[in-house]
Amino acid sequence: MKRSKIRVETEEHKRIVEQKRLRFLLGLLAFVILLGIVSLPWQIRIRRHLALLHQQELQRQALQRAQEQMNLALQQAAQEVQLHPNDPAAHARYAALLEQQGRFSEAEEQWQKAVLLDPKDTNLHVAYAACLDGNGKEDVAMLEYERALRLDPNNLRAALGLALRYITLGWNQNALALLKRQLKAHGDSSKLHETLAMAYFQLTRLSEAERELLKAQQLDPHDPSIFGPLAEVYWTANNPQKALVTLDQAIAQVSDPTPLLLERAKIYNTIGQPDKALLDAETVLRQDPHNLEALFQKGRALQFKGDLRGAIRAWQLVYDSAPDMDNVGLLLGRALIALGRRAAGRELVQESLQRMRDADEWQSLGRQIMNAPNSVPLHLRLAQYYLRIGNLPRAIIEFRAVCQLDPHNAAGREGLKIALQKAGRPLTELSLATTPSH
Repeated sequence: MKRSKIRVETEEHKRIVEQKRLRFLLGLLAFVILLGIVSLPWQIRIRRHLALLHQQELQRQALQRAQEQMNLALQQAAQEVQLHPNDPAAHARYAALLEQQGRFSEAEEQWQKAVLLDPKDTNLHVAYAACLDGNGKEDVAMLEYERALRLDPNNLRAALGLALRYITLGWNQNALALLKRQLKAHGDSSKLHETLAMAYFQLTRLSEAERELLKAQQLDPHDPSIFGPLAEVYWTANNPQKALVTLDQAIAQVSDPTPLLLERAKIYNTIGQPDKALLDAETVLRQDPHNLEALFQKGRALQFKGDLRGAIRAWQLVYDSAPDMDNVGLLLGRALIALGRRAAGRELVQESLQRMRDADEWQSLGRQIMNAPNSVPLHLRLAQYYLRIGNLPRAIIEFRAVCQLDPHNAAGREGLKIALQKAGRPLTELSLATTPSH
């Protein structure tokens, strides 16, 4: 009897212990489940972060492998040049690889050697010209493009390269004449029609610019570089809705919509839709936090929304990197004044107004040359302006134009001599003779 009672008590004790253990385990399970639910967002973030780190590591490894392969290719190309110093193809291969690395000065030297070894190879002259452009020597680049066209008047790469040089100089009539001569041989080139549109656009011949861009789009419907200029044409023609429709369609199609988003943000800001402009600017900045155009448009959108402090933060970043960009100093100064920082604001405004006054001379001369491309006095004044501010390639180009239009112009010849000497290049008859007629 006593033993039976003890056994019952023992079993009861075990049952109680098991119940307590079960309740503890259930409580622990509930706690774990609750903790998992609470920490789920953090777990997701951690997994995403780990995935991002893994992706970045893979990208780093891929870049490292690509760099190693590039270095190996450069070493092999350098050895090939040493083994075959009289082979223009060897110098060209080495030059192209150097150019891919952004080593333009070294690439320029190799292209020059290739051209000297085979002066009748049109493509070598074009490649050399493109490298010179990349190295900031646009005056010498123009000579090389011209040499290429004398060797092959129908070389499209040379014609487009030279035409783009003309367009940047404001010599749009020259560009049109050059490009129209290429239409018979290359009428099916979308790039030719796109470049024609650029020249027409600068002359504000908007219907002709639109026609050429639509032709380029017809020839190459998947070329993303056409949409932005086409929208710019519609915008300049005071048709913002058509410009926005063009950009909306394009953004959905291209792999990198950055320039189109920036164009759309600019239009949204101008037509008074800052929320949409801000959305586009922020989209770009998420990919490229230092994009100056995106920062500028973000500042404008925030200004329209009444957030002057936010606008100032965005514009300050732009001003620190590019103080001449879109009168950002003027906008920044006025915003500072509006917030009560009058001294700093007035100083910025004065500096910006002075920059605008300094630029007026160049802009005015550029507009006049568009309308009077054969004016020797205008080219001479522009050449002297470039010489004064130290833009030697542009000074050389404009002095050459003076000498081409008026071979006996003493001021032009003397100015060209000075500019060439300052740029470390000799005065030769070739310097005077190869500038095209205006």
